Amino acid sequence: GLARAWMLCALLTAFLVAYFFWRRRAYSPVLADARLQALQARIRPHFLFNSINAVLSLIRSEPKRAEEALEDLAELFRVLMQDNRRLSTLADELALCRQYLNLEQLRLGERLHVDWDIETMPEDALVPQLLLQPLVENAIYHGIEPGMEPGTVRIRIARDKNQVRLLLTNPYHPDYQHRAGNRMALANIRERLALHFDVEASLDTEVAGDKFEIRIVLPYRRQE
Repeated sequence: GLARAWMLCALLTAFLVAYFFWRRRAYSPVLADARLQALQARIRPHFLFNSINAVLSLIRSEPKRAEEALEDLAELFRVLMQDNRRLSTLADELALCRQYLNLEQLRLGERLHVDWDIETMPEDALVPQLLLQPLVENAIYHGIEPGMEPGTVRIRIARDKNQVRLLLTNPYHPDYQHRAGNRMALANIRERLALHFDVEASLDTEVAGDKFEIRIVLPYRRQE
């Protein structure tokens, strides 16, 4: 019995050594950087064409508002075009997300409502750049646009000890035909979280009645 126990321990040790060896190779810095660049390249706002048309419609009637919208659009594309492998603060992500929502508000008007619950959000927490804006874009594309009535996107971000928790909720339309695109966008963000934080981060989704929920948990890290 003792010999069998030692043999099982040796096999388990060999398995663990092999596992961590291949895991280290899979997440080596060079491969991780290349993977992040490939994932980041997929994130491009679907709203560009509609946003430009919305701005054009405002140029004569509300030139100041049109100018502000163009500034928001320029800032969004500045971030999209830079090297997004680094981490960003939640404060910066929130500012970028608000600029995106300003543009969508031009297009959707009263159809779009946003409910923020961020009083306990740690603004200095580090997160993958372009984490929040694609989630909100996804919520509008799949949750607000298909509906005939006004809809609400709810965003809650809070610190829980050594973790940051994000909950995003939007209306759910079971018959909407773009569910495949929804899964691809979420898989993209889930993989970026894994590349930055490994198993310390997670992204889960749930349909709760007529609502679609996204829950993200990631470690609370700050700039040293």
